[in-house]
Amino acid sequence: MKLILFTTALVFELFYVLMFILTIRLPSFRFWPPPSHRSWQFFISWLIASLVAVNFLFIGLLDFDSFFLHHWLRFPIALLLFFFSSGIGFWSFSALGLHATIGLGDELVTDGPYRHSRNPQYLGDIVSIIGYMIFTNSAMVWIVGLLGIMLNILAPFTEEPWLEERFGAAYLEYKRRVPRFIGLKKGK
Repeated sequence: MKLILFTTALVFELFYVLMFILTIRLPSFRFWPPPSHRSWQFFISWLIASLVAVNFLFIGLLDFDSFFLHHWLRFPIALLLFFFSSGIGFWSFSALGLHATIGLGDELVTDGPYRHSRNPQYLGDIVSIIGYMIFTNSAMVWIVGLLGIMLNILAPFTEEPWLEERFGAAYLEYKRRVPRFIGLKKGK
């Protein structure tokens, strides 16, 4: 069963990588963010993301402690990362709202955590994935997790041209001031 879940998660993540690369390389093709809530991109992107997340959780349970981190210290580290990522996620979601979180936003949000990072939700997702990788100590989770991290790093590159087109000079100014993920604030 875990091999089926693992293979399914890998296939879906590789499909996502392909769609992100096509979105980045071909301006006329847009998988993410979806063009509308009724588009095939919207349904496929959220269906795949949901299936990968569920598979990721179950793989961790079925393949628990099969890797190299056989030390009790991994549990408090994973818990700390979980709480930190949950805080980032909640704060980011609160500032952005559901509509924009699912790729259908119509206003540029630059306050709350978006004052410090243009992509705090992706940053929170990355920290959460790392926490689960450490907690489960599963080789399969590490592979799926590393692909998940890569997708969270690629996602802003699919969104930025759309944001530039949609919000113009306001987004370009925001992009100039605020780092993509983390880093020092840029000059005003």
